[in-house]
Amino acid sequence: MAAPWTAVREALREAAESDPRIELHHDLHVSDVGQDAKRAWAVSKDGRRFDGDLLLGADGHRSLLRRHVAPERPDADYAGYVIWLGMVDEAALSYPGRRPTSWDMLDVDGDILFGIPLAGPDGSTDAGRGRIGWAWYDARRNDLLQRTGAVADGVVQHSVRARDLPDQTLAELAKEARRWPRPWRDAILHSIAERDVLGTPIAEYVPLRLVSGRLALVGNAAHVPTPMTGQGFDASVLDAETLARELRAAAAGDVPARLERYERIRLDDVQRLVRGGQRFSRSFAG
Repeated sequence: MAAPWTAVREALREAAESDPRIELHHDLHVSDVGQDAKRAWAVSKDGRRFDGDLLLGADGHRSLLRRHVAPERPDADYAGYVIWLGMVDEAALSYPGRRPTSWDMLDVDGDILFGIPLAGPDGSTDAGRGRIGWAWYDARRNDLLQRTGAVADGVVQHSVRARDLPDQTLAELAKEARRWPRPWRDAILHSIAERDVLGTPIAEYVPLRLVSGRLALVGNAAHVPTPMTGQGFDASVLDAETLARELRAAAAGDVPARLERYERIRLDDVQRLVRGGQRFSRSFAG
């Protein structure tokens, strides 16, 4: 049974908070980063400076650190389509029959839908206590994304929430949702009626490099594949494992060499992953 990202994030946060070697700073905005021959650092918006042997950027597809690692190509590209996302408590739905026990992938009229049964807030997968998740790939609303500022100059700026969508768009989505079978259709219509829908424009980034001196990138800061690859999370975990292995025995003066080795190990694989996803995106988005 799949778990929602919120549950994964909460488990990771709890693990970090329980480790005495990790110091978390919540709601801290990093405004600048830098390095010299011996140290790397990050400066917060309120003027605090954090120094270390290296600076690791795991700050997502709009990474600040990427601008220092690959300044000639700092931005991920908009892939040409949006994914509408929602998650509904099964108890709120009235569809007949048994709840699905596995995910479903559907292709109708050029759109793609993933339906995903999820555990409930208490972890239960019993009938009526779980949740229904859905992800709808839509390449027909680029004008809307431009008007809302979600995409500007070919770069994804932010997601779009239902409160930012015109009533006409929500009505169109509700009408189009009726093509999907139950229970996915019911979940989508409920999400739309409750205005609990998130539209995420999809970004893609093929990295030129992962490292510059004492600065390194992992995860979506380093490489951004379409979710259609199904390997974005796995690739991020492999980044972390490889980096940890290289740094485990590194002395402070050895850090740049260890980071370069990390890049040599991971770069080709993540480039192939993103390019493979781009082939889907170009076909789907036309």
